[in-house]
Amino acid sequence: MFNRVNLQREHASPALGHLRAACLLAAAMSLSATLPAPARAAGPAPSIVWSANTGMPVYNPPRIVGDHVYLTSVQDKGPNVFALNAATGSVLWRYATRGAIQEPPTASATQVFVASDIGDTHYMRALDAANGTLVWKYARNQPPECMCSHPTTLESGLLFAETDGHSLYAFRPVGNMPSRRIWDFPGDGAKLTRPVVANGLVLFGSADHKLYALDAGTGAVRWVAKTGYTFAATPVVAGEIVLAGNRGGNVFAYDLKTGRALWTFSTTGAIDTPLASLGNMVFVTAEDRTVNALDVHTGDVIWSRTMADYSDFAPVIDRGDLIVANRAGELVAFDAKTGRTAWSTSLGGTPFSGPLLVGSKVVLKIGDHAIGAFAAATGRPLWRYASNDVVTPPEAGAGIIVTATSAGKVVALG
Repeated sequence: MFNRVNLQREHASPALGHLRAACLLAAAMSLSATLPAPARAAGPAPSIVWSANTGMPVYNPPRIVGDHVYLTSVQDKGPNVFALNAATGSVLWRYATRGAIQEPPTASATQVFVASDIGDTHYMRALDAANGTLVWKYARNQPPECMCSHPTTLESGLLFAETDGHSLYAFRPVGNMPSRRIWDFPGDGAKLTRPVVANGLVLFGSADHKLYALDAGTGAVRWVAKTGYTFAATPVVAGEIVLAGNRGGNVFAYDLKTGRALWTFSTTGAIDTPLASLGNMVFVTAEDRTVNALDVHTGDVIWSRTMADYSDFAPVIDRGDLIVANRAGELVAFDAKTGRTAWSTSLGGTPFSGPLLVGSKVVLKIGDHAIGAFAAATGRPLWRYASNDVVTPPEAGAGIIVTATSAGKVVALG
């Protein structure tokens, strides 16, 4: 089913970084400025390149790889994996897993990966991207091994899947062997963040308050850093530094190779969204409504701003502007170097997806039923696609922007 962001909030004072918290407060007081009145969201309907119908409800965002659009449906009867031609919208193939699929597909140039369940049997399948035939499948028959309720990640030649028991599986997604799982990290019931791969290490945070670095080839633990709060946001790698924010409102920087702690920064609100980096700067959004720019090497505050509300989604960076969608229904661009507000636009609703940078446009889902596009340079509303049905977050690729609906309709917008 379609789920809005509904994270349980922890309310506790950060245990670390009190000095930098004081610096942040001083910086916010000295640098704060009144945001300009946001422009009102408006705009004509977008041009529709094509539309198609899967015949099945779609709640997960599409995936575009090459000239194919891939979709999954939650239905467990009939076809529930689809491939469409990105140029025309024609359905190229359908596949039926006979089990419910709760997450979007993960795709490479040659294979499409989907996880589903049939009773207590849990499957990971690799389908041929060209024709939808089964290449390989991996099956488990233990209840906590369900992989279908967590997003999969394809990075650096490895496919990662988290289980309901919060183990992490790594697959080598090539060939036609029936099982290509190469290692697993045993979970202890604590939810994991999405993994990232850098310098041969697999990095992820956990609800057990730890940040892990595993060997990408073997799954062996290379280092572990323990903090006092849950990690909910995927870590970010900037050069040789790993950066991660936790729900205690703290940002931690570690040496990528050794896990040695480099610095800590504290806010007064939980950090649930991934950080963004640009050159020697890293940007942090927190539930205390602040947007903070830090020196990536020292953690020193470069600037801090306060928005009308906090953001549920990671910001994007366009030509030196940091663009944030907040829960007050605003899309705000901050000059990355100075923190000056470049522009602010009213979305006309609550953002239900993060901003997606598509050429010179910022595109995102607004409420349950709309997709909006705004000029990245000015925030000017460009167009708004509205549906009577629930729409998925948009996906971009092959020169189009694609969304699907709870009625099974797939639309490519120009």
